[in-house]
Amino acid sequence: MRRRRTIHLSVEADFPSVRLLAAACHGVLAEWGLPTERRSLLELAVVEAATNVVRHAYRGHGGRVEVELTREGRAIALSVVDTGISFDPTRVPPPRDLDPDDPSTWPEGGMGLPIIRAACDELRYSSDGARNELTLRLTVDEPEEP
Repeated sequence: MRRRRTIHLSVEADFPSVRLLAAACHGVLAEWGLPTERRSLLELAVVEAATNVVRHAYRGHGGRVEVELTREGRAIALSVVDTGISFDPTRVPPPRDLDPDDPSTWPEGGMGLPIIRAACDELRYSSDGARNELTLRLTVDEPEEP
């Protein structure tokens, strides 16, 4: 039987707290046995998503950012939750003519969503008008430790 593990983090919506969220996520993912490269990309995705919450959902005026990490077998879900202004990033098309191997094709800004998309197998967004949730889902090769 697969065991489900969930870690819930909640911080003030400010930039120092975003760094703490990223470090905490990195630690949890390391404990779950993810390789360094995959962990680092997910950590960067958390930074991008939480920074977008601070800048856009709350417009720098406070609130809370929550991150929930769930692992069940080889499936991992990482959700970023806020109660600010809703925005569905899954409706934003990927940048055109972007070559991940050629930095000269990268735009100077607006790379947050491509980074988030690159970190996961599936990206979902939901909002009930009061609570917004962006969930990154991925399947890992590393089996869950007993």
